[in-house]
Amino acid sequence: MSTMAEAAASAFGAAIGVLIAMAVVVFGLRGKGHSRAPDA
Repeated sequence: MSTMAEAAASAFGAAIGVLIAMAVVVFGLRGKGHSRAPDA
């Protein structure tokens, strides 16, 4: 395997991980806000 392929794969995996983490946080906050919002 070439080094560029490994670097691209690791960068792609890191980007996917960040996107998934952001999606989980956003959807989690949305779910809490929509299910029960006493202050909002």
